[in-house]
Parts: sequence; C-alpha cells; structure tokens
Amino acid sequence: MLTILQAQDLAPYADILATHGLTEAMVSEAKDGAAVIGHIVYRYTPEEVVIYDVQDGGAIDVLDGLVRAVLFKAELRGIEAAVFRVNDEPMMARVRLLGFVKNDENKIDNIADIMESCKKCGHSPANT
Repeated sequence: MLTILQAQDLAPYADILATHGLTEAMVSEAKDGAAVIGHIVYRYTPEEVVIYDVQDGGAIDVLDGLVRAVLFKAELRGIEAAVFRVNDEPMMARVRLLGFVKNDENKIDNIADIMESCKKCGHSPANT
C-alpha cells in the first residue's frame, strides 16, 4: 500500500538540498511498505509552497500523490499558490500532463482550484 510521510532523515537528500542552495526544506517520501519509491522536496513561505525536486520511480500515480499531498498541506497553512522549481524537464512534462501547471508556467495561482478538480477525476473520460 502506498503511503506518503514526511521524511525524518534528510541525509539522503543532502545533495538535492545543496543543489538548490537550501539549508531548510521539507521532504515527503512515498513508500510501498518500508521501501521509498519516490520523494518530493519543498519549502513553505508565507505566500507559496516552492517545490524543488520530485521523483516518482516512473509511476505517475506516485507523482500525483506526492504533489497533491504537498498542496493539501499548503492549503491547511492558508497558502494559495505553488511554484515548481524542478530542473528536470521530463519530470515537469509529467507534472503538466497531470494538469498541475499549464504550458511553460511553472506555478499554480490557486491551489484550491487544483484540489477541487481532483473531485471530478473519477468522471473524466480518461478514467473510464
């Protein structure tokens, strides 16, 4: 079963944090049992959540779950916007495919719109 939890040990992500010049960040991990199968590196500011890195092990449902978990936590903090500063263009193409961002805009102006659209996913022709 897939679970998404905040990582307690950031040591495995030290290189990613250094690449982005981060001294403080949060990491959530997607786990299948005890095995980490994906992660997302992000930081909250008062205005937005900034996503720096995401890896999904090639499973788009893992990507969807990781991003939605971070966006949900941002909403709980009263944050309405998100920015993707992911330097991996194939990963950003997958983020676009899921509809989180459009074209080359790497931001979400209203997280609530994204989360509301999730309620309609089951009615999408792509899911039938």
